[in-house]
Amino acid sequence: MNTATLSSILLESHKPAKLETIPEDSYSSIFVFKWLEYLCERVGHSNVPDVLEFYYNLGWVSDKAIAKLLKFSKGIGLDDDEIETSVGKLTIADHLVSLLFIERLNGKKVSSEALDKLEWEIRRIKKGAEQYYGI
Repeated sequence: MNTATLSSILLESHKPAKLETIPEDSYSSIFVFKWLEYLCERVGHSNVPDVLEFYYNLGWVSDKAIAKLLKFSKGIGLDDDEIETSVGKLTIADHLVSLLFIERLNGKKVSSEALDKLEWEIRRIKKGAEQYYGI
């Protein structure tokens, strides 16, 4: 890679994240807590920052949004039974759910028809992959 290409990559303008900030209304706060609860159930409370960093690297959440999400996560208490028993990896479906939370926090309505269509498309792609690759 030549230096011109490298410098253009390094100096590339920052594209805004899908979620730049967390809205201040109570409805959004409820969604944030539900999203964080969802993530905690799947990866454990201590691994949520890693998931948020992954979403930052994908351009889904900004550093400003992560800071606020981490403040919210400090307020989430865990039962002794829940502590680090769910230290799994997130599935594609889990990431899609997170993306839906992000879109909802941006004020976008996600209709049940759109979700049904998305689910149908995913099943169709999986079926095609199974047939083509023998998975």
